[in-house]
This record gives sequence, C-alpha cells and structure tokens, in this order.
Amino acid sequence: MVYHSTIQTVLLVIGGCLVLASAQPSSVNFTVSHDADTDFFTVREGQVLPLNITITGGVDLGIISVVGTDDSIYEIVNATELNITGSGDLPVMMTVHVRGKALGISELELRVKRDGMAKEMVGEYTIKVIRVPTILDFLFTYLLLVWLCLSYVTTGAKMQPKVIWSKMKPPWGILIGMLGQFILMPLWAFALTKIFSLDNETALGLIFVGTCPGGWLSNIFSLLLDCDFVLSLTMTFCSTVMAMGMMPLNLFIYATPLVADNSELKTPFVELAIQLAVLVIPIGVGMGLCYKFEKFKKICEKLLKPLAGILILLALGLGIPSQLYIFTSPWQVWVVSALLPIGGVLLGGIIAKIICLPKKSVITVALETGAQNALLAKTMLDLFYPRPESDLVGRVPLMTSLISLVEGIVVTLAYVLIRYVCCRKDEDQQDLVEKDANESDKAEEVEKGGKQEDQKTEEESQTNFTDDSPTDQAHVNPVFDDTEENEQTWA
Repeated sequence: MVYHSTIQTVLLVIGGCLVLASAQPSSVNFTVSHDADTDFFTVREGQVLPLNITITGGVDLGIISVVGTDDSIYEIVNATELNITGSGDLPVMMTVHVRGKALGISELELRVKRDGMAKEMVGEYTIKVIRVPTILDFLFTYLLLVWLCLSYVTTGAKMQPKVIWSKMKPPWGILIGMLGQFILMPLWAFALTKIFSLDNETALGLIFVGTCPGGWLSNIFSLLLDCDFVLSLTMTFCSTVMAMGMMPLNLFIYATPLVADNSELKTPFVELAIQLAVLVIPIGVGMGLCYKFEKFKKICEKLLKPLAGILILLALGLGIPSQLYIFTSPWQVWVVSALLPIGGVLLGGIIAKIICLPKKSVITVALETGAQNALLAKTMLDLFYPRPESDLVGRVPLMTSLISLVEGIVVTLAYVLIRYVCCRKDEDQQDLVEKDANESDKAEEVEKGGKQEDQKTEEESQTNFTDDSPTDQAHVNPVFDDTEENEQTWA
C-alpha cells in the first residue's frame, strides 16, 4: 500500500508539471528594428516614430497584435494586427507607430490569439520616452555646478581651523551628525522604499539622497535661524570628506539589489568617489583665500546672505520651469520626498537632545541631519546616468530640495515673526522700565536740588544773623548812628 501511494503521488506531481508546462505561453521568434542601435526603443514626448517588428517563427496560425502596457507614457497610433494563416507566411514584418506622451519607461507587448483560445503575451520590448531638451535644462544643470562650487568656496571661507578644532572638543555634535547622515538616513531611505513599494528608479533616487552629505541648505537655515553656524559648517566639511568613502559604500549596500537587473542604473562607484573628492577642492580654495587675504573673508561674510538669496531665486526661477515634469510624479514620490527630511530632522534632534547638547546645537544637528545635499545627488545623476533614467531617478532629489526649501522658508518666516513680536514686547517693556527709571531719576534730582537750595538759604540766613562787625551794624542800622552823632553835637 505504501508503494502504491508513493507511485500515485509521483504521478500526480508529474501530471501537475505537465499541466503547468502546457499552460505556459508559447514563444514567438521576432526581431525589432529601428533607427537607433539599441535593445530598446526611444522616443521623445510628442514625437511619433516607426518601430518595425519582424515575426520569424513560433506561430503557424493566429492573429498577432501589439499592445501598449501604459497609455500614460506612450500610445500606439495605428491599431496593427497581423493575421497568419500558415507557416508559409513567415517571415512577415509589421510596422508600429509609437507616439511619446510623458517621461517614463514601459513595455510593449506582442500577443497572439489562436482559435478557441484567449490572447497570450508571447514577447515584449522596452519603450523609453524622454523629455524634449530645452535651453533651460542646460542652464539649470550648469547653474547647479556653479551653485555647488560657490557654496563650497564660501563654506571654506567661513571656516577657521581654530574654530573647527574647538567644535571637535568634545566632538559630540560632529559624531551625532555623522551617525545620522551616513547610518540612520540611508537606513530610513531604504525603509521608505520598502514601506511604499517604490519602483526601482524612485527607490534609487531616494537612496541617493539619503546617502548624500549635508549641504548648503542646512548652512543657510542655520544662519537664518540664529543657530550654531560654525557647528553647521564644521559638520558639512566633515560629512563632505567622509562622503568620499561612505556614500559609495551605502549605495553599494542599499542600491545594488535594486539595480541588479538593469544595466542602465548601475552605479559607477569609482567615478562617484572621484567626483566627491573633487568637491573638497573648493572648500580648500575658500580656506586658503581666507587665510591669505583678510579682505576675502570680509567680502564673503558680507555677501553670504545676499548670495544665498540670489542663488535660491535663480534656482527657483530656472529650476521650476525646466523641471516641471516632477509635479506630475506619482503620489508616492511626493510622500517619500517629504518624509525623508522630516524623519532626518526628528532623528537628529532626538539623539542630540538625549546627549544633552545645547538648544542651538540640537537644532543645528537636526537641520544638518535632515537637510541632505539633494542637489549634489541630482548633479551626480545627470553626470552618470543616461536619459530617461537620470530624469526618473532625479525626481526625488528635486522634489526633496523643493519641499525642504519650502519647509525651511516657512520655519524661518515663523521664527522671524515670533522673534519680532516677542522682541517688540520686550522692547516696549524695556522702554517703560527705562522711562520710569528716567522719571524717578529726574524726581530725585529735583528733590535733591530743592534740598540744596533750602540748605543754602538757611546757611545764608544764619550767616546774616551771626556777623556782628561794626561796619555791618552801621550799614544795617544807620538811624541809630545818626542819633548818637546828634547827641554828641548838642553836648
């Protein structure tokens, strides 16, 4: 009985395998030809291009059709179907016209419908839609490079070795910042990719931002919010230096599983490390110029806030019109782009508070942890990845920069308003106190002056009554003197 049951089980397994094998869709041999020599088809937004598909075998009888999988990215202009009545019809070619609609990557499916059977997918081909390049894209890309260089030069100009060394004794703020930026933030970014089940391009962009060092945004808002600006500069310098090794390492740990099947998204780790090393040069240039020329330091101190404001306006003026496609991103991109910096601020602030750092240092560490240098990520993506991958991956850095900037501006305006209201109340109270003090001082002076006058009058009166000299008495009582003279005369 045992043998019979074993044989039955084996037969059932074999039968199930045969059923599964028969259920698998049959393959159709086909080739795709187009103008570019690539294994994918690229079309621009609004452009219509032909795609030639040649069926060479795998089907003897049936209707072959081409179907798009995402109508929001591209559409097939001509509804093409090809009826094959026998193997003698092969090879046969069909031309499909594809119109690009929006930035994205999707698949074009080849389906076959045989008699008495439903349509089955027998092949697919990748369609990539890229944005139409404009002059604003060119200007914005190079503006980012200029922005990064200027920000790092001014950062170096504001840094003094003695002051930096003072912030490293004890180095708790620096250590917390490095812990947040290179351990907690990449882990938080990776967790968000899993929580929201992001596609590979969005997930890679989020991890890129999470592994970046701190940047200009944290420095600017530390300055505007009257935080520990020197600590912010020191943390930015240290994180930029450490990013040469930590950023490629974190990308290797968290991004490799996402891009294993896509050669277009593989990260060039060596080139990335070299580019990060190059970014340290402007900091050294700024420190050298500041050390050599004292006037350069004063110029940087005067121009730091105006330059920051001008760069922000230029970035918004050029960046938003040239990168409008980010506003059509899925809601997941918006949510994770907002949660990444908020989570970083909370994590950095909580740890700094546990270590019992001063209040200004807590806010500085929180800003430095949450405000990653997302524009650095965007610049690296434009340099290393082709389109449309660079644009798709770059949605998160751009969105994170924009949201962080808006959040920082709102917080700064609230801080300035609160400070204005509170300081004005304090000034009014101080004015009242000073006014009361002045009035009391005047009253005391008046009272003191009155006492001095009374004392002076009393002294004068006492002097008049105590002086008995003959001359004065004669001058005071002339009548009595005349009487005495008359009496002597009569005698």
